[in-house]
Amino acid sequence: MLKQAQPQPPTLLLFVATPGEQRAVQGAAPGAVQVVCTGIGPANAACAAQRALTALPPACRPLVAVFGIGGALSPALAVGDVVLGVHTRLVEGDPLPGCPATLARTAARLTAAGFTVHQGDHLTTPQVVCHAAEKRRLHAQTTALVVDMESHAIARAAQRSELPLLLVRIISDDAQQDLPNLNAGLDPNYALRPLEMSATLLFHPLAAARFLRHLRQALLKLRQVADVCLTDLS
Repeated sequence: MLKQAQPQPPTLLLFVATPGEQRAVQGAAPGAVQVVCTGIGPANAACAAQRALTALPPACRPLVAVFGIGGALSPALAVGDVVLGVHTRLVEGDPLPGCPATLARTAARLTAAGFTVHQGDHLTTPQVVCHAAEKRRLHAQTTALVVDMESHAIARAAQRSELPLLLVRIISDDAQQDLPNLNAGLDPNYALRPLEMSATLLFHPLAAARFLRHLRQALLKLRQVADVCLTDLS
């Protein structure tokens, strides 16, 4: 009887929040990359990160990467731009750093491939930031370039395990225009409420159409970014 081959320990542990982001990166992920879909929000991200890191073999020391889409806080950013995280931070408290060497290598590779790349802090909030005025206020308060709901929780888990960190976000909505109230379509555990989300989008048809168009553009760009850099990172 043949022995079943043991799975290869990952050299890259790649976290995404949603199935859409997972589909965008999965096809580009070589065998040494383990992709973990955390679910939306800080609590889900923290739990998923802790489970994944606890399950690693004792000698396995992968790079931890957070890939996904995010909202621009700086008016200088456009949909489809890439923001590499120097730090991830909350509105209050000390920021957690990414790995400078990995950030520099990734920035050089993506820039050479023709992507518009920015380097700056990623801000994690407990809700979707939907209003343009709130985005600009958070940028002025924190200097962060992009906002998401998961990066800081994953970074904290990586820090506890003393693992290097890479933060990659693609801008899916700019800082000039409001989004529909997407928070109304999520329950307290950040699971999708389909009827409420549909009602939110239908109530704001122009904003919804723009949001969905930009979301598709950002997910396509995320796929292209993964195609360029995942093999190199692993």
